[in-house]
Amino acid sequence: MFVVSYGLGTFASPLVRVGAHVVTESQIHSLVPPDVEDVLIDACAAIPLPDVATPVGGPVTITMGEELPAARRLHSEAMDYVRHFVDDVRRGTQVDLSAASPLVQNFIDSVFRNETAAVTLFKLRGFDEYTYTHSINVSILSVLLGKHQGLDKTTLLNLGLAGLLHDVGKAKIDGDILNKPGKLTESEFQAMKAHPLEGFNILKDQVGLDPEILRAVVEHHERYDGSGYPQGLKWTAIDRFSRIVSVVDVYDALTSRRVYKNAMAPAKALSLMFQMRSLQFPADDIDNFIRCIGVFPVGSFVRLSGGEYGIVASANPVRPTKPEVKVIMDSSMCPRRPCILNLAALEGTPEAQDIAEALSPVEHRLNLERYLDA
Repeated sequence: MFVVSYGLGTFASPLVRVGAHVVTESQIHSLVPPDVEDVLIDACAAIPLPDVATPVGGPVTITMGEELPAARRLHSEAMDYVRHFVDDVRRGTQVDLSAASPLVQNFIDSVFRNETAAVTLFKLRGFDEYTYTHSINVSILSVLLGKHQGLDKTTLLNLGLAGLLHDVGKAKIDGDILNKPGKLTESEFQAMKAHPLEGFNILKDQVGLDPEILRAVVEHHERYDGSGYPQGLKWTAIDRFSRIVSVVDVYDALTSRRVYKNAMAPAKALSLMFQMRSLQFPADDIDNFIRCIGVFPVGSFVRLSGGEYGIVASANPVRPTKPEVKVIMDSSMCPRRPCILNLAALEGTPEAQDIAEALSPVEHRLNLERYLDA
């Protein structure tokens, strides 16, 4: 849980700020005196801890630094393709999917070389191009999650295509509704809810398109408890691709900046999604996703308990709250010479630190991509 403070704010029981996550009993003893009776926690900031002892997925074959140049080229290719594809749909011209499979195959190849490079780069880029970047992010994250579930590369190709195409129907929705900064009216919301079926109608006549791709396009807003749309399906009636894409879709939407909201820090988004377990999503689907990307996903902007700021550089599947962090700023948020801290290795030493807070770089007007190579 996240401990905000302890004490009552009186002379006899002064209010003491903690501002840190408690994961083990020893941390409780170190952060809160044994005679304290009143502790304030923030339930919304709780961290879901994956029950995992060993890394899932294949080994990394090259480092993030080595993969980043290829990921940057892939980013440019993907953005060009998605822009043209969406524009064709909006104009009502015949859509061309011939380049979609090679593009997704490149996503798969990148993920198998280094799981985090492409995912991190795409999440840090394209702050103002959600329409295009969202479909790309969902495709890559779906591939990553599918890989962790042991899907073969042929299946991953179809899954990645499902992620890439899942929101194609939004190209038919009025731009004033899509980009409205305030709350949608009931009629506007009904128009928005039409996009899964619009997507199906756009793609249904495409030759050779796997049925599971079409199902994901239609079903990615269906929910475990039957509260979704357009059909109100419940868990057993929802296809496996649809379930993967729907979890990833929500995560990327929460962690992306939109015209009507700021981006949520990844750890906070995962905490919110954890509260949807057994309600909107099966518990296993959420748990598997958290195991896949980590409690603090690579690329997360964090403040350490010592006051410095950094980027999560490498996940720790054995100790999810103790990743490697690349420290890039001092406690005043002034740039400093980057250094890597392995929080797990430092535990029990005088230099030990925890992640005190996960932050949104957008709210601080930071472009973290430039620090990836540092």
